Amino acid sequence: MNRYFLGGMTSEGFKTDFNETIYSEDKFTYILKGGPGTGKSTIMKKVVETFSDTDDIDLYYCSSDEKSLDAVVLNKKGIIVVDGTSPHTFDPIYPGIKQTIIHLGDFWNADALKKNEEDIILTTKENSEWHKRCRRYITALSSINSDIYSIGLSALNKNKLSGFIERFVKKNIPDKKSTTGKVSFKKYSVMTQNGYISQEISYKNKFFLCDGLFAGSDFMLRKLEKCISDRGYDIIVSKCELCNNVLYEHIAIPELDIALISSTPLNKTEPNATKINFSRFYFHNKISEKKERLNFSKKALSNMADEAAECMKKAKEIHDELEKFYVSAIDFEKINKLTDKLIKEIKKR
Repeated sequence: MNRYFLGGMTSEGFKTDFNETIYSEDKFTYILKGGPGTGKSTIMKKVVETFSDTDDIDLYYCSSDEKSLDAVVLNKKGIIVVDGTSPHTFDPIYPGIKQTIIHLGDFWNADALKKNEEDIILTTKENSEWHKRCRRYITALSSINSDIYSIGLSALNKNKLSGFIERFVKKNIPDKKSTTGKVSFKKYSVMTQNGYISQEISYKNKFFLCDGLFAGSDFMLRKLEKCISDRGYDIIVSKCELCNNVLYEHIAIPELDIALISSTPLNKTEPNATKINFSRFYFHNKISEKKERLNFSKKALSNMADEAAECMKKAKEIHDELEKFYVSAIDFEKINKLTDKLIKEIKKR
């Protein structure tokens, strides 16, 4: 199973590329609507258990709780089940034809929730405040990353790196000479309560782009996107949006079983396969001129990332308290019956 994040927090709020998956006309999507603790992730886990042996499944996890599912894609069936509540709000554009809504709020006891009205409102507001604080740290973090990137870009030896990219393509990407490949955007890495982390990218041939300045790896991955798709291969691109300008962070080529994974000051990925050291693609004299500024920025980056993660941890703790109100008010027997009905309906498709 392929694992991704549905999206993540940025300086502009929560962002996701999952819309392109939901609104593709070759899929049918069940959009789950309901409050916290109403069983959305549990429903998706049961769908995965049912079809894990017969389908090719993509799992999309929540950046606020890495163990919680936000979406499941059954690729052979052409079925999606997704959490459509805030911050990743999804609504049908072809209702009943390509998407349908499942209202889990139909199965809670409104009177029981009403008894806890004041506590629910206060807890929801407190959760929101921690997310706002997290966003402020991420805004600062993005500016720091952008400064590091700008230094790297000004010192990048593009001619030398372009020559390396050309040789890399000739050696690793055979030319199919068929149709142009499809480029899809999915999220491998996001900020979480445990820091900026990545899902395991399980490909046989992995190349680690060890780049302390962001710019070289971004340049290479953007060049490769076009080269690879022009040669007829579908490609998955994972963007880093914790920079004032969006960066390409990882790419994967499923047909060739190849992944290129950036190792940067932000994600701190530890290379355990073929390593490409990007220091050779920068003019060192230009880097030396900005050495003190870079050292300061990288330390500040680490501090801002730690603070953002701590805010997400606090928000998760409060969210867990909020879930308790809804768990105590939901009729899980009816949720289980709904899940069984949903699975039967998916089997018929």
